[in-house]
Amino acid sequence: MIGRAEKGETADVNYMEILVDLKPREQWPQAISFPELTQEMQAALEKRVPTAVIAATQPIQMRVEELISGVRATLALKLYGEDLATLDRLSAELKSTLEKVPGVADLSLEANKGKPQMVVKVNREAAARLGLNADDILEVVQAGIGGKAVSTLIDGVKRFDIQVWLAPDFRNSVEAIGNIPIRTRAGALVPLSAVATVELDEGYSFVRREQLQRYAVIQMDVKGRDVDSFVKEAQARIQREVKMPAGYWVEWGGAFENQQRAMAKLAVIVPLTIGLIFILLYTAFNSLTYATLIIANVPFATIGGVIGLFVTGQYLSVPSAIGFIAVFGVAMLNGIVLVSFLNDQRRQGLSIREAVKQGAALRLRPVLMTASIAIFGLVPMLLSSGVGAETQRPLATVVVGGLFTSTALTLLLLPLMYEWVEQRRERKQAK
Repeated sequence: MIGRAEKGETADVNYMEILVDLKPREQWPQAISFPELTQEMQAALEKRVPTAVIAATQPIQMRVEELISGVRATLALKLYGEDLATLDRLSAELKSTLEKVPGVADLSLEANKGKPQMVVKVNREAAARLGLNADDILEVVQAGIGGKAVSTLIDGVKRFDIQVWLAPDFRNSVEAIGNIPIRTRAGALVPLSAVATVELDEGYSFVRREQLQRYAVIQMDVKGRDVDSFVKEAQARIQREVKMPAGYWVEWGGAFENQQRAMAKLAVIVPLTIGLIFILLYTAFNSLTYATLIIANVPFATIGGVIGLFVTGQYLSVPSAIGFIAVFGVAMLNGIVLVSFLNDQRRQGLSIREAVKQGAALRLRPVLMTASIAIFGLVPMLLSSGVGAETQRPLATVVVGGLFTSTALTLLLLPLMYEWVEQRRERKQAK
């Protein structure tokens, strides 16, 4: 599929898609993963078409990336400024700087030049000596090459412009255009080449604009490390090695841009959610102490989630952040079950130590059942490697790891913390 419709699409007209239907994995001659297959395909295509910028993606993934920022890449560096030549120079410097950052892959500078153009530059000094100005010269060029409407043909309600321009023999080559006669104010005829230079050059096939500014795009992918640390290191290198003129600046985009927005929202939503849960716990138990004991399950779950990401070599992302929210809920549910039962045991007249012993023993099965159901239910997501695994695995890793630590610490530490708090309360009441 080559090109795009003029309206309703973010892709350029020179953009080409090759949709490849894969055979079932069982029929593949080699047991390789999908990322490894795309790397081999990309390497083979780049050897055959060295001037093309090739990126492997999937239809839905590509559409989402286009809608986010108009860039079909995991990470993109946008350089904003006014002058196109300066943008080309700075983008080349930025690309050479990014090549040195560990973890960069599929680095490519968008090729926006290559459109053949004929450039006519007026020699103003020579024109002034002959009594001509630039408008006089360029008007002849426009009329002779591009055509000029000199009249209108009326056919009923229809109107047609009548255009005139030079015959093809007088405008099909640089030499012919240079010989176009220009009449001076004195009435003499001089060739166009006497007052202007005519040459062929490479022009821009498209000029990107955003935020009322021109910009250039450098696309890349990140492998072997998390995107956040890559961006921080790359930004530090850019500040050291690339000198930005006034009015030029860079911004990071692509899927990373959406991730940053989502993480910023989660940074507000997560504390707000925990705060609302704390208020509900306080109203349910009518005690700040018990509400705080249950909220203590949040760091218990966080420890396991972080350890799970570290062991599996994954990084904090939007799916893993959502996994933390899910595991917080299960961990606090287990805390509510245990603290409520301990309070019931105390109301039945048992001592603090006896209530803690019986509560930890009798609530062992419900707490383990709650955690086990969630863990076993997420095992398929944890072991997934097909399409969608990049979203499922981080979420499942955080939930499973968090449930292991939160369940263990809830059964071991929470009863001890409850006993310590209740004994302090009794000592204060005795005084």
